[in-house]
Amino acid sequence: MNLKPLLVLPPLVLGVAGFMWMTKGQDTPQQTREEARLAVRVMTVEEGALPLSATGYGRVAAMHSWTAVSQVDGRILELVSDLAEGTLVDEDTLLVQIDKTDFDLAIQKSRANIAAAEAALIQLEREEENSRRVLALEENIRIVAQAEFDRVRDLVDRGTSTAAALDTVRKALLAQENAVTQLNNTLDLYPAQRASAEATLAVRQAELAEAERALDNTTLSAPFRGRVAEANVEVGQFVRTGEVLLSLDAIDAVEVVASFQPQVLASVVQTSLGQTIAETTQIDSTRVVELFRQSGITASVRLDLAGAQARYPAEIIRFRGTIDSATGTIGIAVRVDDPFLAGGPARRPPLSVGGFVSVALEATSPDDAIAVPRAAVHQGDDGTPFVYVADAEDRLAITPVVLGPVADENVLLRDGLVSGDRLILSAPRPPIAGMALSPVDVDGDAR
Repeated sequence: MNLKPLLVLPPLVLGVAGFMWMTKGQDTPQQTREEARLAVRVMTVEEGALPLSATGYGRVAAMHSWTAVSQVDGRILELVSDLAEGTLVDEDTLLVQIDKTDFDLAIQKSRANIAAAEAALIQLEREEENSRRVLALEENIRIVAQAEFDRVRDLVDRGTSTAAALDTVRKALLAQENAVTQLNNTLDLYPAQRASAEATLAVRQAELAEAERALDNTTLSAPFRGRVAEANVEVGQFVRTGEVLLSLDAIDAVEVVASFQPQVLASVVQTSLGQTIAETTQIDSTRVVELFRQSGITASVRLDLAGAQARYPAEIIRFRGTIDSATGTIGIAVRVDDPFLAGGPARRPPLSVGGFVSVALEATSPDDAIAVPRAAVHQGDDGTPFVYVADAEDRLAITPVVLGPVADENVLLRDGLVSGDRLILSAPRPPIAGMALSPVDVDGDAR
């Protein structure tokens, strides 16, 4: 039996016993480990009036447009100088002159017809007067004939005259009565003849008015100061009734019907107006615009050009109030006065019709509110929103919040935080309530 491997046991046992004897009675100090802290970015929230804004997009359109349509047939003799798209014209400027020779002749003809109708009416009046005088004379003759008839009849009754004499005077009386009857019938026809003559005169006068109106329509003048948007005519061209000659856009003001996403518009409207405009479809458009103005919502039009942005003050004039079925947007119309006045202190370019622009609606929250970045708001498994907060001992706290409207990159809180709370902007991983933190505020100052 080989016992050599057992020879190493006595030295090993002696070494362990010696080590235990040397360390016996000595207390081994325990080392304490410092708690690790997680560095997080924080911001101190404060209540205050919050600027709100919403941006929509649309195209510039003229507030007033006028289309010149030919109301007569004729050849164009004269046009405004340098007539072309973009030409500026002043109010009452002669734009188009159509040949009026035919209409001058029509007026002369109508006036001659009126003179003839008036003469016929005067002649009829004279004939009626003459007929009445003849009737009076014939009536006197009839009276004499009646008296002669009565006298001869008395003589016949007394036997001093013959029946032949009575027949003669009777025939004369009947002839005179027939003459009186015919004159009365003629006089009875004069009112109808007079009405016919007066109607003929009225027709001739209407023809004259129509001819004069047609003559006026040969001249087209600008109803307001504007810019020519379309020109389709040349000097010497023959135009017909109903043909479009040119169109004019007023330059005193333009409008933009901007389309806003409802959720973007809500950040301004709901915060400024609250529940007043909760159901827009039941509120008159004029009333909505008035509410906008009363709540201090202002509008401006912005034009991006060559890397720069020009801004034009605007006025809210119309609220569509319904959601567009194709785009899902809400339309708001704004007005810009004097859009073509370039230069000046603002150094703005003209705001031309057809340009694509943005419209900004701006307001300030009526009450003090707390706004936090949307990225700092989280959502639990049950859908409850919450935020991470650094408490007074620099430890992580999870605080539920009640959200309000969204304002650009921020969201308003209706409840959950108060002024002075330190909101954690970065999401800790893993988020353990009570874990130690090393807050760094957004300005970079460590605590």
